Amino acid sequence: SVYGVPYINNIIFKPKDPTRSEETITRVREVLGRRYKFDATDKDAVWIWDTAQFDKFIFYFFLAFNIFMGVIGSFTLGVGGIGVANIMYIVVQERVKEIGIKRAVGAKRLSIMFQFFMETFFIIALGSAVGFLIAFGITLALRFIPIKEFVGTPEISIEVAIATVSVLTLVGLAAGLLPARRAANLNVVECLRA
Repeated sequence: SVYGVPYINNIIFKPKDPTRSEETITRVREVLGRRYKFDATDKDAVWIWDTAQFDKFIFYFFLAFNIFMGVIGSFTLGVGGIGVANIMYIVVQERVKEIGIKRAVGAKRLSIMFQFFMETFFIIALGSAVGFLIAFGITLALRFIPIKEFVGTPEISIEVAIATVSVLTLVGLAAGLLPARRAANLNVVECLRA
């Protein structure tokens, strides 16, 4: 009766065990129904907002959103890996004569393979650096937009950055493996004829 109203139209409480919120709400309705003479099954008599259900909804919503973003990210990484592999196949095809000359003057297959691995790694490192610069720029720009009350202050997580670089490195090296092996296994005579 803070507002001078002789009846209860709203109640806020937090059960000790959130898994028993439905049971607690039913019990609160029964107690209030006896005290204020209304049917405990009448949900309009006293409005009770179950924050546990809302918290559960928010949890599952963000879980689904994270899974969705993970799937999108996986597809993006897969497409990026295929793109890097195709670029490296083209690079190998364009440099067949150079590979033949290197092999003819004594370059080992392993050194040819290592060269193409390093080129693949450079492409991945350059793409990662550009991606991080874009992410940093977006994060910095969002700090000046007045949405902090709704989404908070955006920041780049070190753990996510390390995981991203690790996954990008693995995908890049996997994408560069077949083109590098192809370059290392080219026949020297056929390379020089090209």
